Amino acid sequence: MVVQFVMRITILVLLTYELAEAAAAPIAKPDCNSSCGNLEIPYPFGIGPDCYMDKLFEVVCNGTGSSAKAFLTSIEKEVLQINISYPTPTVQVQMPIIYSDGCRRSGSGAALDISGSPFNFSFDDNTFISVGCDNFATITGLGPVVFGCKSHCNKSQIVEGTRCSGFNCCQSSYFPINQQEFHVEFRSINESKVRDEKACKYAFLVDQNWLESNKPDPSSVQYWETIPVVLEWAISMRTNVSLNMFKSLKKRRDVWCSFSDEAKDFSSFTCECNNGYDGNPYLPRGCQGK
Repeated sequence: MVVQFVMRITILVLLTYELAEAAAAPIAKPDCNSSCGNLEIPYPFGIGPDCYMDKLFEVVCNGTGSSAKAFLTSIEKEVLQINISYPTPTVQVQMPIIYSDGCRRSGSGAALDISGSPFNFSFDDNTFISVGCDNFATITGLGPVVFGCKSHCNKSQIVEGTRCSGFNCCQSSYFPINQQEFHVEFRSINESKVRDEKACKYAFLVDQNWLESNKPDPSSVQYWETIPVVLEWAISMRTNVSLNMFKSLKKRRDVWCSFSDEAKDFSSFTCECNNGYDGNPYLPRGCQGK
């Protein structure tokens, strides 16, 4: 009985130790805020000097308590989620709606632009939607290939289930990868007709998972300022800070790093904790044994 009791105590102590080790896995640098409101801020992102890898990953936290909102300074957008999971880390941000000239809204005009940042629009996680009657909405500036969708006129039918029906509203999940600029042109399907410049047409990218969970009426989005969009990110190797970080990470046995996309105009990388480890690979001692 005594032996069994001691064994049970030993097991409990070991389990408690392992749980404490797992709970202690850091996500932010020492003495740095690891959250803003209900949002966790994992390194290389950070709030305040010396808490982010470089200014491209700086986060500003406005407000206090659970109502505080986080903003990425490099693209001046509110960030809703930050994911450091390999191989494609992402952020979910609020992006503006793109309006035609016929809309009396203070939107973004005809383009979304996050050039010069470590982010690009996610091909896998977003859907392109455009709303308007007799509308051919195309994503422009991408060479000879045309991406977009078209919708015909019908006063009563807009959506079928959770998808646009092709009447007054259309959608497409196919658009180019690695894009940092997103321009939209609104045209009439029937080019022989005189274009109605007064007609309000608008388009937006939207997080597919958010779209399926919330099922908004596309016609109501006209009155919104922003909508959730997923951006992919990686760490570029254009600075001494990131180069030194990459060299240091490659020496660690608990971390695996790889180039995220060699087709880009600059090399970039992402990392993960190796098998048997969990945590934040971008921090020293950020990966801990399971």
